[in-house]
Amino acid sequence: MIRSWLGALCLAGLVGMAMAAPTRESFDPARSAASFGVKLRLSGDVPGTFRRIEGELEPEADGRWRVLVRVDARDLDLDGPGWMLRSTRSKSFLDVERHPEISFTSEPFARELLMGGGPLKGQLDLRGLSRTVTFTLAPSACKRPGHGCDIRVLGVVSRRRFGMTSQRMWLRDEVAFDFKVRLRKPAAP
Repeated sequence: MIRSWLGALCLAGLVGMAMAAPTRESFDPARSAASFGVKLRLSGDVPGTFRRIEGELEPEADGRWRVLVRVDARDLDLDGPGWMLRSTRSKSFLDVERHPEISFTSEPFARELLMGGGPLKGQLDLRGLSRTVTFTLAPSACKRPGHGCDIRVLGVVSRRRFGMTSQRMWLRDEVAFDFKVRLRKPAAP
């Protein structure tokens, strides 16, 4: 009697675990990075980084996932001349004082996209403007993307589409983004 009761209790626990809804997975800011490249017309790329990236993978009711990413534009570092850093932070470029947050919210996607890679479409909010963009999710280098290896997302956006039309003589229109994301370890039950 006790043995069958314990067996039923264990079976119920296993069924409950199998049916448990997926939970949100937060980025690990200490192991994640966001970088970008501004292209100079004459002398190549000037790389930059945001000191902190935050975000999460959120499960949708239909079994797909959505990614939300936030960076603080005031925390950017630029590996270039001082005038470029001032220009990048200025009202005519990122306008970091009025619009300190840059965010991306993806459209829902199948979790398998993290393994195989492919297009990741969503809304990029930059300088108070929201535009649909498509980034590229790189194929995973491991079986547990975000835990055993980086989730890598690459993309190029047009400065003009976000109202950044200054410095056209010196800067090209394209700004390249490169996100490397690690997820926090799940909390123990």
